[in-house]
Amino acid sequence: MLSYDDALNLNYYKKTTFTGWMQNMRFKIAKEKNEQAEDIFHAWVWQGPYIFSLAPKESFIEHIEPFDEAGRKAIVDWINSEFEKHPNFKEKKICR
Repeated sequence: MLSYDDALNLNYYKKTTFTGWMQNMRFKIAKEKNEQAEDIFHAWVWQGPYIFSLAPKESFIEHIEPFDEAGRKAIVDWINSEFEKHPNFKEKKICR
């Protein structure tokens, strides 16, 4: 499971994105702007083995939270719940 400490601090996201994996599930967390130009967390999960830029777009499951400490923790909770929800994410890691 992804921990709150694993997801780093808010300053990290001001400069770059955070990507990782748990077994056969890949994830990406990024800071973006919404339609009102407010900072948000945008997170994606998808089944591996492909990296974000090579994965089929229809395989992404997305989630958005406010860009603050509570939002960061909510993103971690969401990633963990998606991992638990989808049995194919727990399959043996596929490498190609």
